[in-house]
Amino acid sequence: ALHKSLPFTWNYDEKYDTVNPLGDSRQIQYHALWTFDIPNDVLQYTNRGRRSQIRLSLLQERVVCLADMESLGGPIPPPLEPTLDSKLPYWRPQVPVDGRMRAFTYRLLRDFHRQWRHILRNQYNSVTLRRFARAIIRLITLDFEVRENTGGHGWRGVHVWITHLPAWDLFEADLVRVGNVHVVLCQTMQEGLSKVQQHASYQDFSMSQIPSRTDCGEVQPNYIILSVKHVMLCHATGPSSLKHTAPEPLFNGDYDTAPPSELALNYLLWATASARPSISTPLQSLPVELQNIILDYVSVGTVETAKVGCLLGIGSTYSWKDGPLKVTLEKRHMIRHSRSPVESLVWFAEHKSGIVYLARKY
Repeated sequence: ALHKSLPFTWNYDEKYDTVNPLGDSRQIQYHALWTFDIPNDVLQYTNRGRRSQIRLSLLQERVVCLADMESLGGPIPPPLEPTLDSKLPYWRPQVPVDGRMRAFTYRLLRDFHRQWRHILRNQYNSVTLRRFARAIIRLITLDFEVRENTGGHGWRGVHVWITHLPAWDLFEADLVRVGNVHVVLCQTMQEGLSKVQQHASYQDFSMSQIPSRTDCGEVQPNYIILSVKHVMLCHATGPSSLKHTAPEPLFNGDYDTAPPSELALNYLLWATASARPSISTPLQSLPVELQNIILDYVSVGTVETAKVGCLLGIGSTYSWKDGPLKVTLEKRHMIRHSRSPVESLVWFAEHKSGIVYLARKY
């Protein structure tokens, strides 16, 4: 009956994802979610207290009720600890990161985590994984636009709601090159490590090639394994010579009790350094006080100013303030008047990231 009455045809070449609004403090207007997973022959039922499932084909055989469904636990899948089938000792590199970049990008990443927590705390398919991975790399490499709003709003509501899916461009493959490092996308760390081993086996590692090193002598990673929920760095020196760090927790949707680890963010910032533009300017030789005065002319708001300061390597570390006001993440569209502080919106090309900042008195 469903197949005959729905006014569309199934397209198995396109992959879509589902959103689970339950298990979130904002779930008040939602009672239950029914998910028809036709390729896997599964019907899943989720309410505010539990998840359960049953085979779709069983519905053709007899009448079923909720009591017939197999319980899967609470409305949100429990977080899984990464497992690795590796006997190698973990690589523990020294990870030098720039304090100016850390203060700016880590806040961006943590606020991005908060805005999209309704998806990040659940399971998602490879399309959504590629979108989030692209956003993470864009933020850590400053590959985004800050648009400033000094006018009013013609709309109301929140910037990101619990039924929203990201719309920005995604990575087109599970292995992409970003600067001098390969980013390997995966659902599990073991899957990512296998992809690295397979990719490294086809590389031409010249015996005369000297691996790049940091100023402190640490060898640079040439792979980032990114499942979005975790991140891990790898360095390959030959087809069968590979070392990797322990997996570090990144985005699991629980931004209060389990935020991204500091080391995970350090890994991302350090490993992607080659993807950020290296700009040499006479401004770098000026005193910091003069650099700050020059940066004040860059834009109306301080978020764009901080981004330019990071790109040029000048100015003080961003304090997330605009004069006496504190720059905070905005959850909702606000009614603005002519004297309101500038609103800074982070965009990925022509798509909103969901990150919006406004300076406030608290």
